[in-house]
Amino acid sequence: MTALLDSPEAAPADASARRRLPHLSSYSLAGVLLLLCVIATASSDAFLTRDNLTNVLTQSSVIGILTVGMTYVILTGGIDLSVGSMLAACSIYMGLQHSSGGVVMLLASLFGGIVLGAVNGLAITWGRVVPFIATLAMFSSARGLALYMSDNTPITVSSSLIDDLGTKRVLGLPMPIYVFVVVAVVAWVVLNRTAFGRHVVAVGGNAEAARASGIRVERVQFAVYVISGLCVGIGAVLLTGRLGSASPVTGSGYELDAIAAAVIGGAALNGGKGGIGGSVLGVLLFQVIFNLFNLLDVNTNLQNILKGVIILAAVVLQRRTRKA
Repeated sequence: MTALLDSPEAAPADASARRRLPHLSSYSLAGVLLLLCVIATASSDAFLTRDNLTNVLTQSSVIGILTVGMTYVILTGGIDLSVGSMLAACSIYMGLQHSSGGVVMLLASLFGGIVLGAVNGLAITWGRVVPFIATLAMFSSARGLALYMSDNTPITVSSSLIDDLGTKRVLGLPMPIYVFVVVAVVAWVVLNRTAFGRHVVAVGGNAEAARASGIRVERVQFAVYVISGLCVGIGAVLLTGRLGSASPVTGSGYELDAIAAAVIGGAALNGGKGGIGGSVLGVLLFQVIFNLFNLLDVNTNLQNILKGVIILAAVVLQRRTRKA
């Protein structure tokens, strides 16, 4: 038996099976999403309406963009608990620039997200702080920064550019949906068609082996937190434009949603496994579930309980699948 497993003929078949696993996982998730949509349609007449489906996709856009950045982080074996607080800080910083025009506001949000993401990256790579602690510190600091800059008061944002990015419709769909699609496609191409993407997966799979093969592990780790911060900046623009104001308490709990969507989408919390396609499906799956809960008027507290159960079940299922 050992000889058979170690034989040259067995190795290619095994490698081929491993290459097929991510696709099978994505197909399975797509099947679950389709089944859930059928159940939702049977449970509520309002689900399959144009307005409701548009609402689901719009609600998915900001969380989806955060999940894209989170997927890169998780693929390296890291975690980012600060994206919700960073979103609030970027939104407030952008709102404070309202007198300078929409372009400046847009750049301010992107710059703020990149800087905060870089701080996380430096704390982890240069300061040697574990990602959980580093981003937990940013979780508190960024929220405090948002409250301090705004003096605990929401800031009204009036800019045609920001408003358009948040609410304008093209071919009947709001702009945030298009932005989400563009971000997801670019992230997929980078992850699957570039050397950097291969390095991200390699670092998460085995950092020491990646370092021995010549990959700049710390540089890759730093880069994924900057990418996460950039995604936060983009999300802040869309959310602020949609709401018409910047609030220091916005984004609360978004980090949990982003992590949960990535995990449900197949990203392994210890790194090295996952993809953008699966994470996008995870976002849609989550949003459909909670949209159905809202249509059925399920208690909000019960929804939070169910969210925790879903996350736990996804992690347990993932571990059992990997063992199998």
